[in-house]
Amino acid sequence: MNFSLDQLTAFVMAVEHGSFKLAAVKLGKHATTVSQQVAALEIDIGLPLFDRKVRKLLLTEQGRNLYQYARSVLTEASRFSDKIDSLCANQPTDFRLAIGTTIRDRQLIRCAKAVVSAFPTINLQILSGDPHQIIEWVKKEEADMGVISTLFQHYPGLTAVPLFNFQLVQIAPPAWVGSDRMISEDKARILPQIVYQHISVSENLQGHILSNHHYTAQNLADLIEMVSLGLGWAIVPRYQVDNHLEQGDVVEFSSIGSKTVNWYAELLYRAETQLNPAMALFIKEALTLSDR
Repeated sequence: MNFSLDQLTAFVMAVEHGSFKLAAVKLGKHATTVSQQVAALEIDIGLPLFDRKVRKLLLTEQGRNLYQYARSVLTEASRFSDKIDSLCANQPTDFRLAIGTTIRDRQLIRCAKAVVSAFPTINLQILSGDPHQIIEWVKKEEADMGVISTLFQHYPGLTAVPLFNFQLVQIAPPAWVGSDRMISEDKARILPQIVYQHISVSENLQGHILSNHHYTAQNLADLIEMVSLGLGWAIVPRYQVDNHLEQGDVVEFSSIGSKTVNWYAELLYRAETQLNPAMALFIKEALTLSDR
C-alpha cells in the first residue's frame, strides 16, 4: 500500500480544520491541491475518508478511525526529522542527571526542562539517590551530572560547582515541643535523632549528629514521616519542610544559644569531561537558582 506524508498531512489538516480550503490556508497550498491529495489517499488505501457535501466536509466512519493513526504517523515523522537534524548538528543525544533526595525540588527539574526545550530529541533520565551514590554514579559514568547536598570535602576526579545555599532547621513531633518552641540541648541529646544515612557514615559530618542515640533514613520523605510519627527529631533543609510545618505535621524548635546554619548544594561532573551543550545549559540554569 502506497501513501505519502503529504497525503496524510492533507487528510489530517482537513479533519482538524473542517474544510479543504482552511486546510490549504494552513499548509500554504491551493484548496484543489489539498483536495486532490486526500482523493489520492482514498484511492491508495481503498477507503472513503470524507462525505463531500456542497458546503460541508464530513468524516466517514473509516476516516474517523484512521485519523488518530495518521496524526501519530505525522508526529513520529516529525520527531524522526528532528532527530536527523540533531545528529547532523552533533547535538547531545542523552542527558542523565542525578539529584540528591535531600535537596530535590521543582526548580532543579525546571533546569532539566530547559535542556529538553533546547534539545527536543534528547533522552532525559532523572536519577535519585544520596550523595555517596551520586558521586559513584558520576565517577562510573552512569550519570552525566549530579546535584548533591555538600559533604564539605574534595571529590577526587570530579569537578564541583557550588550552587544555592539553604537554611537548616530543627524539627520535632508536635507533642515534644511546647509553646515556646524550645528544646534544651541536654534534652535533645537524650531524645532520639533521625539523620540521613549518608551523614551517619561521613566522618566529617559526625558533628551533625547531636543525640546520644540516632536512627537513619535514606531519603527526606521517610525522615519526615519518622519525625511526624514521634520516632525522633531531625535537622533538615527548611525549604523542604515548609508545607509540613504549615500543616502541623512537624514543629520547628530551637535551643538556647543555637545559631542559624546554612549548607549548600553542589553540582558534580567528571573532571576530564568536556561539557556538551546540554550539560553547559543545565549548569547555566542551575547557577541562576536563588538561595533558600
